[in-house]
Amino acid sequence: MTDMQVQRHAPIREQVANILRDAIVDQRLTPGQLLVERELCEMTSASRASVREALRQLQAEGLVESHNGRGTSVTVISTATARHVYQVRSSLEGLAARLFAEHASDQDRAAFRAAVTELAEETAKGADAAALLKAKSRAYDVLFRGCGNPVLHQTLQTLQHRVTRLRALTLAQEGRAERSADEVTAIADAVDARDGEAAQAAAMTHVEEAARVMLAAAEGPPSH
Repeated sequence: MTDMQVQRHAPIREQVANILRDAIVDQRLTPGQLLVERELCEMTSASRASVREALRQLQAEGLVESHNGRGTSVTVISTATARHVYQVRSSLEGLAARLFAEHASDQDRAAFRAAVTELAEETAKGADAAALLKAKSRAYDVLFRGCGNPVLHQTLQTLQHRVTRLRALTLAQEGRAERSADEVTAIADAVDARDGEAAQAAAMTHVEEAARVMLAAAEGPPSH
């Protein structure tokens, strides 16, 4: 069994969704690609019924879209959609960082610092995008869980699949991984200082910088 196949001890639908979600995030399944059920069954070693259930879940998350009986494809993130995601992300992650800095337990603060340190170390040694995405996700999982607002946590979680797709694209831009790690470290510094205002500002700056890189890449180089 390969790592692209379903682990039989876990709920099949959720496992299939996880496999396909990961493939979309790292662009093994590319934006706009038509998803053929037979190929997805082969990829995951799951039944057509399980694949269809997983696709419905991914559609609800905005990662795939159905074409009225003409199949399902990977959602293409337009520049406008990316801009909207970044606008929402900036506000919500800024609030989460502020609440975390002001109210998180000592244990959560230590866990966040450890996760951010791991991200910085992975970045410094030139780890690939998959490793950086996992390290960054671990840091944000701690931040969101520890912010003390379960509604905010849940809302941010529903946004993360789209955010991770955009994050994979921005980290591919030259120099972005290093700058991103520095920006997240600034959030951790504010958290250690228990400075909610500074944590919020650092988190929003981080998102705004990611948006700037993403939108500049989407628009392409200026014409001469």
